[in-house]
Amino acid sequence: MLTIEIAAALILLVGLLIYAMVRSYLDRTRTHLPGRAERAARILVVDDDPDFLNITKRILVNHGHEVHTASSGAEALKAMRGSSVKPDVVLLDIMMDYITDGLDVSNAMQRDPHLKSIPVIMITSLTGVKSHELFPSDQRVAVSAWLNKPVKPSELLNAVQKTLTGVTEGVPVGVPAVS
Repeated sequence: MLTIEIAAALILLVGLLIYAMVRSYLDRTRTHLPGRAERAARILVVDDDPDFLNITKRILVNHGHEVHTASSGAEALKAMRGSSVKPDVVLLDIMMDYITDGLDVSNAMQRDPHLKSIPVIMITSLTGVKSHELFPSDQRVAVSAWLNKPVKPSELLNAVQKTLTGVTEGVPVGVPAVS
């Protein structure tokens, strides 16, 4: 009877040891997966398209980020100026409530001492030749990167990671809004 109890205890100990080894291995490999965020970031995604918000949020959350959303520039500024959201980076659509909503939000952020240091990744579906006529040619906007819709998940994650690590994609502060 004593040998059965000892054998059961040994089997339990070996099982726990194997579990601990597998768990340790999975934890180590999980933090080194390609495309995984170096650190969790708080990201504010601002877009009036609920599908874009949901898909973008899902991608970013699946890569370890804390994501907040806003469906307009006014809502984004209110959240950032209030105590609810102080993001590490803002993903900002250009056209929302009105045609230059995103540009106006970026400019308002630059004028606000509490928001000025937050990097902005500007997102737009305006890539055609005719779209440049909609914006003032001399308007400047401070951005870390530009992304065109539809945004590939790999491009989104790459732009976010580069922005978080301070590596911009060759877009200096004060680039023309549209070239």
